[in-house]
Amino acid sequence: MPSLWSRHADLVGVVRDLGEQSLAVGIDTRFIEGRDNTNTLRPMIDVGLFGLTIPQRYGGLGRDYTALATVCEELGAIDTAYQVSLTVHLALVSMCILQWGSEPQRADWLPTLTSGERIATFGLTEPGAGSDVAALRMRATPVDGGFVLNGEKSWISAANQANLFLLFATVNPSLRHKGITAFIVPRESAGLSTTVLHGKFGLRAGDTGTVVCRDVFVPSDAVLGEVGEGFAVALSALGNGLFTVGCGALGIARASREWTAEFLRFAGAKGQGWEAQVLAEMVAREESVRLLLARVAALKDAGKLNSQETGIAKWRAADAAYANVEGALRIWETRETGENLTLSRYLANAKGAVIYGGTAEIHQTMQGAYALGDRVERPFRIPSPAATKFP
Repeated sequence: MPSLWSRHADLVGVVRDLGEQSLAVGIDTRFIEGRDNTNTLRPMIDVGLFGLTIPQRYGGLGRDYTALATVCEELGAIDTAYQVSLTVHLALVSMCILQWGSEPQRADWLPTLTSGERIATFGLTEPGAGSDVAALRMRATPVDGGFVLNGEKSWISAANQANLFLLFATVNPSLRHKGITAFIVPRESAGLSTTVLHGKFGLRAGDTGTVVCRDVFVPSDAVLGEVGEGFAVALSALGNGLFTVGCGALGIARASREWTAEFLRFAGAKGQGWEAQVLAEMVAREESVRLLLARVAALKDAGKLNSQETGIAKWRAADAAYANVEGALRIWETRETGENLTLSRYLANAKGAVIYGGTAEIHQTMQGAYALGDRVERPFRIPSPAATKFP
């Protein structure tokens, strides 16, 4: 177990036990066949992972961001689909309601989310609005008592598993990001439907789909934050999401390094030559990324601004995951023939981590802007809760 996460050794043991008992069972086959992880989410819920960082007064475990990093690395090492399930439910929705919600909203939704009665997902991406969030087209039309939503979200993780959606729509497209508003929408809302996306390259053991709203009425008290504040709500949620994606990618990097070391030991390698160099580079990437993520966790635990640090950690973690899998495949292909299903799964999932949550190129541009002083992080109206507020 990594020393940086040692104070959360209990969680490492819990997740590894879940892996052996259910999560990792037949995972390569399920990935190949495209069977999602719906039937294996309940064990994660039963041990409290879906309420990991939610205060105990709402039924959560009240653990900190370092605990979240620990769990997401372990889940990513099993399969990215599990880390993504936790990301969308906990990091993107539950923690967002904790930050931005009114006390009635917290009391209504957080206990059902921590218990797993409600499974949540985050609906921001659209067919024509991915990285350019301000271009989203889902419309929120004001009516008596609330709003009517019309539009479509795409590439939504857990779209078909979820029964609670945090959806982002604009009250006025001409306002760009200043018109975006966040809405808490139950699945049973009339006019809301979802579909499954098939034929994915990565995350094939997870559910991905579309969310369609046709004249979906949401009451005024379903607005999270204020009308027109949805862009800030989304950015704050994505900060937690990027952090967990980076930790999941670290899990892939570690799993690839562990696989390579075991393979070389079995093959009788003596720690010399180009294979040892490849393995050493894997170790260096893994350890460097874990330090970056630990810094982010410490900043989040202290309630300090961390967007720049989170962005660089996610970018480098995703790159490390992909590079480590490629290194493992090079070694496999020089000694064996045929496809290695586990490494193929790691590679596909790692490629996804490079793309979603902002591509590597987007994060490079952002880091350059930070370095030049052209991009400056500003606090949100409602800051993200520090770890001291979780219990």
